[in-house]
Amino acid sequence: MGCCDVFAQKAIKMHHAYIDKFAYQDSPIHRIDARVKFIIAVVFTAVVISLPRTSVSILFCYAIGPFTVLVLGGIPLRFVFKHILLVSPFVLVLALTGPLYDKRAETVVFGPWDWQTTVGWLRCYSIIGKFVVTMLTLISLVSTTRFAELLAGLRRLAVPKILVIQMGFLYRYLFLLIDSAHHIIRARVARAIGKIGFRNETRVAAAMLGSLFVRSIDAAERINVAMQARGFEGHWRTINRLTIRGRDWVFAAVSAAFIFGMYVFVKPILG
Repeated sequence: MGCCDVFAQKAIKMHHAYIDKFAYQDSPIHRIDARVKFIIAVVFTAVVISLPRTSVSILFCYAIGPFTVLVLGGIPLRFVFKHILLVSPFVLVLALTGPLYDKRAETVVFGPWDWQTTVGWLRCYSIIGKFVVTMLTLISLVSTTRFAELLAGLRRLAVPKILVIQMGFLYRYLFLLIDSAHHIIRARVARAIGKIGFRNETRVAAAMLGSLFVRSIDAAERINVAMQARGFEGHWRTINRLTIRGRDWVFAAVSAAFIFGMYVFVKPILG
């Protein structure tokens, strides 16, 4: 199977609804203000990333937080772990380099059990664990928050306007790029007759990529003219008004207590 055929199969499975297909549901988590969820997600991610590189067991406890949010938000766990697996190969390559350059012996104790390993393997497990926990946090944020409300919340939090606009454009028009890529790959597969070899497949893939870039530039110019004609001023408007209510404060307090308790009481025990 040629590389174009592989790309074709992946493109057919892509659909923009996969990004936030559950963000329009109604649950206690969905009704939390976007600003509150974003701040908590950033703080939680920063705390997880700041953990020592050899801390592994504590990551299982930290995963309880985003896992609970996903369950309360009604997000299918199959959907969550499927998207984690999609990007896991890139992290695995980074994590597996740890055991190659750090082979210092280390004793791991877990309850009544203990075994010998190396610092490199502990760092490998730590990288994978942090990746899973932070991905759970990101998916819980995106899957329970409408993207327009998230952008409006970021603007309320004084995030630079140009950055918010770029994020909005990326979210809104990335699907057009995916559709264009899908059409190009499907046309290539329809015209393919047998195998043409890896070198020729590479040349064809490069030509397809160049054609996609040209199409994206043309589409960007048309979109720019259309938005200027409609008076776009760079403000993302939402139907729901962003107002912090009592439930938002409760959610923030519970989340802060969880993060503080894990860092102050559980971390010294598990390391």
